Amino acid sequence: MPQEVFAEEIEAFLERLDAVAAARVVANDAGEIERIYATTESTRDDGAIRRVITSALLSQYNLLLDGWRVQVAHLEPEAEPEPVPDCHLIRLEETITETATRVVVDLRYERDGAVKTITGSAQAPAGQVHRMRTIALATVEAVRPLVERGGNRPTLEGLTMMPFAGVSVALAAVSLASEHASLLRVGSESVAGSEAEAVVGAVLDAVRKPVRSFAPSERRRPDRHRQFEGLRRHYEQMIHTSADLASRAAPLVPDASGNAESPGDAEAPNESEDAGEPEPPIDIIHSVAEIRPEREGGALPVTREDVRPEGPPAARPVPRPSIEDSFYRRLVTTGAPVHIRCRDGYEIPAAVVKDFGTYSLLVEVSGIQELVFKHGIIAIRPYGPLPPEHLPTA
Repeated sequence: MPQEVFAEEIEAFLERLDAVAAARVVANDAGEIERIYATTESTRDDGAIRRVITSALLSQYNLLLDGWRVQVAHLEPEAEPEPVPDCHLIRLEETITETATRVVVDLRYERDGAVKTITGSAQAPAGQVHRMRTIALATVEAVRPLVERGGNRPTLEGLTMMPFAGVSVALAAVSLASEHASLLRVGSESVAGSEAEAVVGAVLDAVRKPVRSFAPSERRRPDRHRQFEGLRRHYEQMIHTSADLASRAAPLVPDASGNAESPGDAEAPNESEDAGEPEPPIDIIHSVAEIRPEREGGALPVTREDVRPEGPPAARPVPRPSIEDSFYRRLVTTGAPVHIRCRDGYEIPAAVVKDFGTYSLLVEVSGIQELVFKHGIIAIRPYGPLPPEHLPTA
């Protein structure tokens, strides 16, 4: 006779079958199976899949089920993304004027026995620093139709030239964003002829070679509670270590009988008398000296609370501001446009600094505000001389 089994067990068992992708069991109030809904990616007909399911239930759980109770739905196989074909550079044209640099890249590829040509262009401010990045942007625009046919949107993330193994190598990073994930692909090309051709080859290599996929949700966040507990235990250990070293270094004083004992031994109470008293908590700090012990020579530790200015406030000299803060303050006051260069090759040709902080700058470009972190900036160059800053006198 059939054995008692739960619907979850039947669903898990059916999903292990080769012909079933997913299964759901619907039972009536009496506990009998009313319907089984199964999805499959197999190309076999519904009758064959029903026979597979009923035979598996009969052999595994001794459940005799009519085939009409099994409903089968076929899933369409996911379409494979169309790969980017091999592209070859046939023309690279650069037009440099006093105000702008324009690059046109022509690529040739073969598909379905026909040779086709695609063209991409990009424009940037004049200057040697923009030249290589403009070539990479033009190459990305040229291959954009081929990449978007696979469901991805290409974006140039970074470009650099570096020496490696005795030759110069161009490295290009291109991100491909889709509806499900974002892929970061890195390509490389050694400089054989010119650096411009190597940049084109690095971009083409990046869009055709996957490196890794990243998703912010996959990053495991650290447990902040465990971090704080570890810091607290380390802090307590440091306090006890300092106290043990101080007790060992204390000089020995002779008692009335002539025997030498340490001050801690002389004042130590009888263990039997204090056996019932609870020990004080170990995380109580009675003075600043427990954290920062007195230095050799009797110098007392100085804290910020102990420092008090002497004399009226007007008698104290005004501290001289740093060169960096003075420069930022003049940019904010005058509103002068500046050219910002970053470490990863990103550049802001015409930006106005609106505010600055310890770690970042707030700039405005074409009416849109952008936050730029200081650690990623290489240089900030105004387009004209800045007026000197008037410092308050002492």
